[in-house]
Amino acid sequence: MKTLLSAPPPGPLPPPARTAAALPCDLLGIIPVPLAELRAAAQTGISPAFLTAFFPQATETTALSRSAPYYRPGQHLTAIPALASALKNLDKHAPGELAALRYALVENLYNLLTAGAFALWESLTDQPAQAPPGATRLLDDLLDAATHLAADLAGRAPADPVQLPPTDLLAGLSRWRVFRELDSQQKIADELSYLISHVIDPQPQIRTILVPLYGSLALALAARAVLPVLRPHRQLSVHLVRLGFHDQARVSYLTPAGGVDHAATAPERQREALAAAAASTTVLVVDDNVGYGSTLRAARTLVHQLGGHAVTRSVETAWQLYHRSGRHDVSGVADLPSLRPNLHYTIQNRLISHLLRADPAAYIRDPVHRVPGRLSQQMAASYDLAVSTGSWSSGQLAAMRTELAHATACWRSPAVPTAPHRAAA
Repeated sequence: MKTLLSAPPPGPLPPPARTAAALPCDLLGIIPVPLAELRAAAQTGISPAFLTAFFPQATETTALSRSAPYYRPGQHLTAIPALASALKNLDKHAPGELAALRYALVENLYNLLTAGAFALWESLTDQPAQAPPGATRLLDDLLDAATHLAADLAGRAPADPVQLPPTDLLAGLSRWRVFRELDSQQKIADELSYLISHVIDPQPQIRTILVPLYGSLALALAARAVLPVLRPHRQLSVHLVRLGFHDQARVSYLTPAGGVDHAATAPERQREALAAAAASTTVLVVDDNVGYGSTLRAARTLVHQLGGHAVTRSVETAWQLYHRSGRHDVSGVADLPSLRPNLHYTIQNRLISHLLRADPAAYIRDPVHRVPGRLSQQMAASYDLAVSTGSWSSGQLAAMRTELAHATACWRSPAVPTAPHRAAA
């Protein structure tokens, strides 16, 4: 999984046309799809029943780009050919048109392939001796196809159409995640723009990016997709590793001596690739969220075990924990903590539950979509809190100020509810 980077141009990275940054999205990354686009798509031969199942009407004029099938990927693998066919039909009969619907089709197809890749990753990691023939190759093919679609979502897809691998082997897998925590293409675009301009470009010693699964999988594939385009002359590899201490409590990652059991984190081929890439270099570890720091701490330990030096980054930070307890401190774990407050999992679950009940109108009406203010204002409050704790170094605070300035100028993600009780309002 290699990506290539080059010398930096000054300033932020402008988004290309037809990307997540060019389409309005909400807290989960869902976009509105005009009903007029659905009607036009039906006239090209796409089944109206299929369109309604995947893109439910939410208002008099719009549908949602996700529905229950998006959050039940294990039950909807058989929809992969239909999604691919609809996308091909749209590109043939309405090229360059129906942008929101096309984006929604790509994202739904991408979601199924990505969820399947993680389920297979777990299977090959936990039960390698029981893997059926072709499973290792299928994992590579799934990640390659998902990377192609991630480039499409970013508006930078190759000219060749995506090659979809056969997914028959996935039907026998039992463990499927309901959603990815970092699953907003807008949020991913915002994060990558900051990382490239203010972390990767200024630090040429960073040669490897390590992204913990499952929450950050979409970010890893986006980085794998767009970095070769944005930085074509500087070599840097992007690697995945399964680590988690809340949602993956069933896995014993830590050894009795306090190290990390590398065999518990990835299939053999991926472990070998990471070991080669991490040795004697600086590894940028990017996780979706830091709360108590367990995942970042373990990732740092693993990188050191492999002979590298880790620089850790969180895309979101659970700043509410500092309000709850003055003793909370992850300054020694997150080198570059984001000022972005995290979208609490209870809020995510609440929003997704509307879609699982096939109630898109309730989803639209949910009050968490109407948080006042801007994300940059929330981040400024996070910075004031960070200063007040007295635990962050001058270098960390300087990085926070840089992120805040970048976010104020460039980021388009919406403000988020910052505490679970607000979701129940």
